[in-house]
Amino acid sequence: MHPHTTARPRLVDRHPTPHTGVAPALLMAVLGFLLFSGWMYAPQWDRALPQRLGTWLALSFFVLALDEQFMLHELWKFRCHEWTDACRWSAVREAPMLAVAVVGLLTMAWLHRALWHPGTRALLWAGLAVGWLAIGVDQWPEVQACWPRLPDLPSLLATLEEGLEVVAEALVLGALLRQPGQ
Repeated sequence: MHPHTTARPRLVDRHPTPHTGVAPALLMAVLGFLLFSGWMYAPQWDRALPQRLGTWLALSFFVLALDEQFMLHELWKFRCHEWTDACRWSAVREAPMLAVAVVGLLTMAWLHRALWHPGTRALLWAGLAVGWLAIGVDQWPEVQACWPRLPDLPSLLATLEEGLEVVAEALVLGALLRQPGQ
């Protein structure tokens, strides 16, 4: 601050920055859990996931963590028109988010077959439902552009989109952590 100014420095930031590392940290925790579980339960395969499913989960959570950390789907959504003319269609711009919804459903079906406990399955499907809600909140402006008669999204729900993503990830992690032995 220059000595000739009379403005007082602000002691408290009125607009704190969001905690950008929370979602990637949670996703990396899931990845760490999956790798640790593979190492710990290697001699006792009765509680371990099938090898292909475990590998798929580790890879998919790693990709989700990279996406959250570096905002890759947002980069595609808002900059893809610079790379390809196909981005004039909203389905192309929204392809990463729509792919997450479809791949998430297929992964949950695979997990549903692998994890037999009803409470674990309930947590998995709750995680998918909350994740789809987060994707729906993200996609609402695109849908509303096609159908302008639809109501506006409540501002609180729009604000909580990232929080919904974290809750969905936490529910899936909780399901993986609670899987009881046979």
